[in-house]
Amino acid sequence: MALTDLVTGNDSPPTVRKPGVEISFAASSGGGLASDLTALNGGSGDPWKRSLVSINYASSLAPSVDTTKLIIANDEQAPAVAIGDEGTIALGYADSSIDVVMTAWIDQLHHDTQNLTYITAVNGGASLSQLRINQSYEQQTAGDLVSDLSSQAEVNTDVIESGIDLPFYVIDDRYNAYEHIHRLARKSGYIAHFTTEGKLYFGPEQSGQAVQTFSYANDILEVQVQQNNTSATAATVIGEGAASAEGQEAWSWLIKDPGAVTAEAGDGKARLIQDAALRSSDACQVAADAVAGRTASQTLTGQILTPGAPAVVVGSTIEITDAPTEEMNGEFFVSRVSHCYSKQHGFTSLIHFKQAGGSGGALGGLL
Repeated sequence: MALTDLVTGNDSPPTVRKPGVEISFAASSGGGLASDLTALNGGSGDPWKRSLVSINYASSLAPSVDTTKLIIANDEQAPAVAIGDEGTIALGYADSSIDVVMTAWIDQLHHDTQNLTYITAVNGGASLSQLRINQSYEQQTAGDLVSDLSSQAEVNTDVIESGIDLPFYVIDDRYNAYEHIHRLARKSGYIAHFTTEGKLYFGPEQSGQAVQTFSYANDILEVQVQQNNTSATAATVIGEGAASAEGQEAWSWLIKDPGAVTAEAGDGKARLIQDAALRSSDACQVAADAVAGRTASQTLTGQILTPGAPAVVVGSTIEITDAPTEEMNGEFFVSRVSHCYSKQHGFTSLIHFKQAGGSGGALGGLL
């Protein structure tokens, strides 16, 4: 079932758009399967052409692990796949670009009596979520810790910003490495997620032009927004140690007056947060700003269902126009994306968003 390209500004009938997919997986040891689907409804000799039943892709901010679930029919043309095969998954339309949405490897295979194979592909988020260590760090930045965890998990990195200074910090196995990275991002006012190239990004929300504009009643199938209570948008953060007054080497000293490691941010009713990892006034201020900004960004959240929009990725900005209420219009930060394709239902994208300007995480979450 093909989706229509809705046309505005004239009375011509909508054009038919053919979803396009490119899938390439090869054995990680080299010399294995390499199958490219150049167009789902065209081409010849491709083992994915008739075997592919559906694709369900989901990407989100840390600590959620990105996954793609593919279903293929076990016919004579089915591609031979194996655990560990590495490759890319790209989605789009035959009449425009086809964009890589995930660089991944095959993590699970499931076979059933209906002659179907269910394939689960993951990226470096899975490796980080499987890593649990006990290790301490001294005189490092949050970015240093993220780089070290990524190296131990053998994960490729994109931009890794420094973040806050941490005179002393402990990584323990109560949380996996990806959860620790998420916590470090929140302390620094950052976000963490994997790019479509399979690389970890650790840094602030990226501002800039919207990657795609969605017009109400033209290319939005469904839109929902939720306005949340904005009374608790302030934060007071209290750290520990005497690093602010006595230098970094005094991070472990006990202090009688916590005023030197206390910071406030935001307006309204304040949340009181104590974090022993914050050992300077600067670190406390960054954390307080992060909590206040994160809370403020959650005053409006929502989601839209659209014809497939593979250019929209986690961490990007979208714009909504011509919606019937003012709150639905504007530019928003993308926190989660799901792309679904099937031969029965076509190609759609579900995009979760929030107000731009505050870094990752849910309202009320811990530092």
